[in-house]
Amino acid sequence: MRQITYILTFLILTSCGQSNSDKESKNKISAESDTIKVESKYDTTKSDLKQNSTEQTEIINQDLSYEFKDATIFKLTDTINADFNGDGNTDQVIFKKENENSGIIITHGKTNQKIKIGFGEPFAHLTEFNWVDYWGLVNDSKSYEIVIEDAEIIEDREVNLENPSIVVRKEEVGGGLITFKDGKYIWIHQAD
Repeated sequence: MRQITYILTFLILTSCGQSNSDKESKNKISAESDTIKVESKYDTTKSDLKQNSTEQTEIINQDLSYEFKDATIFKLTDTINADFNGDGNTDQVIFKKENENSGIIITHGKTNQKIKIGFGEPFAHLTEFNWVDYWGLVNDSKSYEIVIEDAEIIEDREVNLENPSIVVRKEEVGGGLITFKDGKYIWIHQAD
């Protein structure tokens, strides 16, 4: 009987020790796995974001390729350089947000004159550009304009572009072009 008690005690103590040891081992593995998982998740997320950003840019470029022959997409934080007013000098355009309003600032290369479009001031039917998801440069000589009256599309017409133009868009909605024509910047509407 005494031997059975010793054997049972030994088994109980041994199994308790193994149980605690297993728990510590599991906790340790779990903690290490969590760390690995977090690092792995971080790396994957970063990689996925980069891949999603690249895929999104490719999708946007493909969408624009149906509408334009020569269009390039830029990040809203990028500066776009081209001769927008046709004077033979390179101009700079930036997208900027100021006090809850956003807009586009065009700086003419020859005169250093700054033209602000948006920022709460009327430009065609717009006063700000907070809705813009992406923008770019269009070098086509022709495009299209959608004319709307009383909330209905009355005409979809071809327009001539004299200079490179700025395309601004909201994904899956549309937008338009800002182009220099007859001595001023105008809006060419391209959304329903």
